[in-house]
Amino acid sequence: MKTPALLCLASFLFTSFALADQPVSFPEKEPLIDMVFPDDWKLKTKDGVIYAHPAEDPSYFISISPLDATSADLPAAAAEVKEGVEALFKNVQYQEPELTEVGPISIMLINAKGDDEDGKANINLWMVAQKDIETVLLVKCISSPKAFKAHGQKGLEIIQTITAHSGGTETQNYSFPSEKNPEFSVDFPADWKMEPNDEGVYVESPDKLIAMNVLMIDAADVGVAMGSMKKKVGGAYSSIVWNQGGEPEINKDEALGLTATFENAVAMDADVKYSVNFVQYVRKGSEKFLLLFSQQPLKALEKHGEAMTEIIKSIKVKNP
Repeated sequence: MKTPALLCLASFLFTSFALADQPVSFPEKEPLIDMVFPDDWKLKTKDGVIYAHPAEDPSYFISISPLDATSADLPAAAAEVKEGVEALFKNVQYQEPELTEVGPISIMLINAKGDDEDGKANINLWMVAQKDIETVLLVKCISSPKAFKAHGQKGLEIIQTITAHSGGTETQNYSFPSEKNPEFSVDFPADWKMEPNDEGVYVESPDKLIAMNVLMIDAADVGVAMGSMKKKVGGAYSSIVWNQGGEPEINKDEALGLTATFENAVAMDADVKYSVNFVQYVRKGSEKFLLLFSQQPLKALEKHGEAMTEIIKSIKVKNP
């Protein structure tokens, strides 16, 4: 990977991480999942079911409810979902189910179309199950074709915020190049969202306050990677101060052939202070090195500072 590619990568990684709008934990008494709704959506709970829709458009709505069937019999859960849909709509046509996993959560998506007294409807169904938990949750989105065109992307973004309810103590692991024979390894909280990609893995806290990237970069770029990304990311803020005006912290372990470099900054964007962090682990003889990058509102560290410290402490490097 050459320097221009690194600059493009840094540009891609930078986004302004806004504070969570309306975080929701469901079910209310014994939460299993967390998710986030925009601040301009209306939310209400009735008979243990959450209903949500854009403030000015109730023709696009999302509901969250538990199913009677359990995770031990997912076909029965799917049958229950379809029975409920077909009680409300006629001429229902289903697409093939899609299964995705986010940490300990498994989500089965069933897209469908049907007709009711108001005309044609888009029906999007997400069955949410978790390992070792019996309860299966149904996140259901119903919309007119017009409403789907207007709000479908936002609805998908809401679904993508679903994570296991925070507070668990288990972790999930990212290893490179493989779990069986890792050169680098990092642990993250079990309820944080992990999305592997071509460069490494993207990780996000349930409330979206913390966003981290673990990048595996060619060893040939070790002299320019962090500097290039610092320049690009720093230029996106109105002001930024690295390492309190001093030099980065560099730790070396000659026995392991390992050099760890830590760069930390406080930045300003409008009136919001941000914490920006780079951690670089270079292992002698390796074709890749690890670069962990995060940026978050400074106040987010009040809630997640301990978790971030544990993540850094969990980084392991194979002996030469």
